Amino acid sequence: QVGETPGLWSWLSSLTVNNIEMLTCRRFKAVSQLRVKRKLTMTNELLESIVRHPALKILNIAGTNLSAIDPDILARVVNSVETVDVTGTSLTAVQANAIFTAISEDNKLKNLKIRNNNLSALKTGMLARAVHCLEYAEILSSTRLTAEQLSEIFTAIYECTKIRKMQIANGCCNLNLVSPDLLTKAVNKLDDVELVEVSLRSQQVTAILTGILTQSNFKRLIIISFAEVAEDILREAQNKCNIGIYEWEW
Repeated sequence: QVGETPGLWSWLSSLTVNNIEMLTCRRFKAVSQLRVKRKLTMTNELLESIVRHPALKILNIAGTNLSAIDPDILARVVNSVETVDVTGTSLTAVQANAIFTAISEDNKLKNLKIRNNNLSALKTGMLARAVHCLEYAEILSSTRLTAEQLSEIFTAIYECTKIRKMQIANGCCNLNLVSPDLLTKAVNKLDDVELVEVSLRSQQVTAILTGILTQSNFKRLIIISFAEVAEDILREAQNKCNIGIYEWEW
């Protein structure tokens, strides 16, 4: 059993799991990053093992099917690590509410990727409370959020949040319903923003760029959208920070 001693495997920081036995091996107790293969059948037992792992900080279970997992167990898993990726995991409305409730009650989680899940049924205020607790989020990509939910998120970012970086991408079709003023105030509270393949109005993009000119901390902005913007405003903003604006082509 000498070979099972965790100290002998301290050089191994990342592990890809294709069965539950690997996760429970004593030799892997010092692993801090875990990726679960998409083909692996997700069970409550497997996720309970993840919660009990003593050193885990980064968890990637993107692409797996979590729809049959107990919502409370799933919420505990998400809040047991600092970074989690649950992109495209077929979350139910009950599971999504459990996850965001847990995030708002415990601030251990710093970075959340939850794209390609339907979050439209989240309770009012849930997103705002969770956003307050995160440092990085990929929430708005193909998550079917309503205009009200989007406004809720951007209001939370503007008023008080730890988030410094956010990606908004791929199918966030209601973004053009957010007021230019609110969008500008929120974006300019961040350091790094990606607006990729989103429906923005020219008025919104212009407002964002104009806001950047008066913001001292902004570092990077990437926009891929149909929206057009005046070249002089774009050029002036590009002189201030790293900005890339590209036309969205189908």
